[in-house]
Amino acid sequence: MQADLVLEGGGAKGVALAGAVAGLDAGGVRFERIAGTSAGAVVAALLAAGMRPADLDALARDLDLRDLVPAGPLDRLGTLGQGLRGLSVLLELGLYDHRPMQAWLHERLSALGVRTFGDLRRDDDGDDPSGRRQYRLVLAAADVTRSRRVLLPWDYADYGLDPDAQPVVQAVAASAAIPLVFEPVRLPFPDRADTAVLVDGGLLSNFPVDVFDRHDGQPPRWPTIGVKLSARPEGTAAIVQPVTGPVSYLRAVIGTAVTAWDQRHLDDPRVIERTIFVDTTGYPSLDFGLSAEQRAALADRGRAAASAWLGARR
Repeated sequence: MQADLVLEGGGAKGVALAGAVAGLDAGGVRFERIAGTSAGAVVAALLAAGMRPADLDALARDLDLRDLVPAGPLDRLGTLGQGLRGLSVLLELGLYDHRPMQAWLHERLSALGVRTFGDLRRDDDGDDPSGRRQYRLVLAAADVTRSRRVLLPWDYADYGLDPDAQPVVQAVAASAAIPLVFEPVRLPFPDRADTAVLVDGGLLSNFPVDVFDRHDGQPPRWPTIGVKLSARPEGTAAIVQPVTGPVSYLRAVIGTAVTAWDQRHLDDPRVIERTIFVDTTGYPSLDFGLSAEQRAALADRGRAAASAWLGARR
C-alpha cells in the first residue's frame, strides 16, 4: 500500500511516532511523501532520508533525549544559573540553542546521503505541475513575524532562498523550536533588513494532515495517513479546558492557539478515519528525561495503535 504520511508534534512523546511508523511498515505501508511538525519533523526527516522504519524504531527506543537537550554549565550554577537562563530567554528568545539537535541529526542524515532538500527531490511531481510537491519531505513551522504557517521547503522562495540548497537540519530546527524553550531560526527577507523568526510549527499547525490534499477536485493517487499523539476524540468534551484562575486561563489561551487550527480537521469524520490516534496520556511533552522503559512503552503504544488501525481496515 502506498501512502503519504503526516506526523504530529509532541516533544518527548515523539518516540511513539517511531513505533507507529514501524507498525505501518510491518503492515505493508510504503511512504511516498512525509510531513511533520516539531518532534514529527525529526522522525519525518530521518524517514524521508531513507532510514528503515525498524531502525528508526530502535533508534528512538535507545536515544537518551537529554543528548538533544543537554544540561549546560548554567544548570550547575543553581539560582544564579536560573537567572542567567532567564537572561538567555530575553537575549536569544529561548532557554536552549538547537545546535546539539542539529549536530545529532546532521550526522545521521549525512550517513544516509542527505544534507539539503535537493537530496530529497522526487522524480515524479504527479498531481502538482508547479513542482512544489516534488520533495519527499515537508515540514511545518510558524513565522511569527508574519503570523503564518510556513511549509518547508515549499515556502523558501518567499524568503528569496533556493529550496534545493537549504539544509534539512535547519528546517527541522525551525519546526521544533518550541517558543521560549529552544532558540528560534531566523531567515532573511528578500526586501528588508530584518529577519523572519520561525518557531515550532505546532503554534499554528501541530497536525498538518491536509498538507498533501488535492484542491482540483481530482482524487489523490494514494491516501494520506496521519499519526496523532493523543487518544481518539469523543465529541467536543474531549477538548474542554477548564478555567479556574489565572494559570489555567493562560494554559487555556495557549492551548487554544495550538489546537484551534487542527481542531477544524478533527471535526471532520473523513480526517478521523485516516488518523491513527496514539494514546500518550501521562507523558509530558517536555519531559526529555524519559527512561528507557518509558521510551519503550511509548514506542510500543505507537506500534500497537498502527497495527490496530490497519487491522480495522482489512
